[in-house]
Amino acid sequence: MLSIIRPFLLFCLVYIPIFAVPIETFYGTVNVEEPVLIELIESPAFQRLKHIHQYGVAYYITHHEEYTRYEHSLGVFYLLREKECSLEEQIAGLLHDVSHTIFSHVGDWVFNRQNFESDYQTLTHSDFLYRSGLDRILNKHGYTVEQVLPKQELFPALEQPLPTLCADRIDYNLQGAFYQGFITHEEAIRMFHEIKFIDGEWISDDHDLLKKLVRFSIFMSQDCWGSGTEYMLSMWLAEAILRGLDIGAISMDDIRFGFDQEIWDRLLILVDPLIQMNMEMILNRSDHLSIVSKENADFLITTKFRGINPLVEINGERVRLTTTDPILAEEFQIAKDRMANGWGIKIICPSTLSR
Repeated sequence: MLSIIRPFLLFCLVYIPIFAVPIETFYGTVNVEEPVLIELIESPAFQRLKHIHQYGVAYYITHHEEYTRYEHSLGVFYLLREKECSLEEQIAGLLHDVSHTIFSHVGDWVFNRQNFESDYQTLTHSDFLYRSGLDRILNKHGYTVEQVLPKQELFPALEQPLPTLCADRIDYNLQGAFYQGFITHEEAIRMFHEIKFIDGEWISDDHDLLKKLVRFSIFMSQDCWGSGTEYMLSMWLAEAILRGLDIGAISMDDIRFGFDQEIWDRLLILVDPLIQMNMEMILNRSDHLSIVSKENADFLITTKFRGINPLVEINGERVRLTTTDPILAEEFQIAKDRMANGWGIKIICPSTLSR
């Protein structure tokens, strides 16, 4: 009997393919066969990203229609896969945002990193992979944490400095532009398939669509993630979180491994004067702050400009998109200067001054 079973088992191992797992993304369904990818996607640490909003506190306040870090991470992964990047780079792209704290970049305020080039999420990424158990999945399949850290020198398709495009930046601008009505879903899909990674740079021939993405990035820099209002809301929320930490109502693990909605709901009902005041200020921001000129401001803050300026080929030479369109170039520079000059913050209620 064994003489019959053994050849059959060998036949199964050699000739029967591994069943692919269909993964739904913004760009469509991708069939994943690699066990390491399947286990990483199904892990609790990665599934947690379904509960981390892409724009953090803005989801609860400014009502930007948006998506989660889970959808973004899958989008980055699928883009790298579509362009036939290495499996290591696909893994790095899949996991690049897994270490975000609750409310995404609010962690930078909680840990006082908002004025530094390296944000808190980047600094703690490696530690998160170890603490969440993702390192064990990687090790099981022959990879180490160090092999899949999202560094530009290791994975240039995934990471590039601003204002250049990279897989991360392409996805959050495509998905964001769709949800904000700058482009259609069909346009996003077209760019997803048409854009190419050639000689270390992302290139697209669809200049009109690229211009829409540039304008979207300008809008979001000023209106959402880089706005003066967003800065203040994030700071107030961070203060409430830190107060919760001080009184034992929130733990460090809640901050690093928790869910947005769970912590938001907890903050709303905590009986603490500082927390309740900050949450009231966040929920009724127009009653407590306004953006004014420098002359009328109580203080000035500056935020990072995240406008993109893609490379395009003109007559065989790669140039920035803004060099092909003077109007777009002016819009880009005005926004860049506006944010470099800072936001004038007027505190309407004196009790809301930062403590």
